[in-house]
Amino acid sequence: MAQQRPIMALLELMNKKWSMRVLWELHTSASTFRELQSRCGEISPTVLNKRIKELRASLLITDGDAGYELTSLGHELIEQFHPINKWAKKWVKQVGIIDEADH
Repeated sequence: MAQQRPIMALLELMNKKWSMRVLWELHTSASTFRELQSRCGEISPTVLNKRIKELRASLLITDGDAGYELTSLGHELIEQFHPINKWAKKWVKQVGIIDEADH
């Protein structure tokens, strides 16, 4: 990863299935393993364990007193996604793929 451009290294990590979802689910509060699995939906325990290890190694999440939580770097990254989330909400309404439970 050290020889890649920084954006490509980040996108490679975020492109792994469930990585972004795990981060997004932790952006409002810390979560135990079981809570996080429930919040993510259909993620298997094996995949969740793998993503947690990768995100911990990337310094984006850590083990806190209340469970897994974002690090300061994790919070910084999620802040970059808030404008994209705002745009995505507008976009899904315009293309008609919004689920009323999701907003």
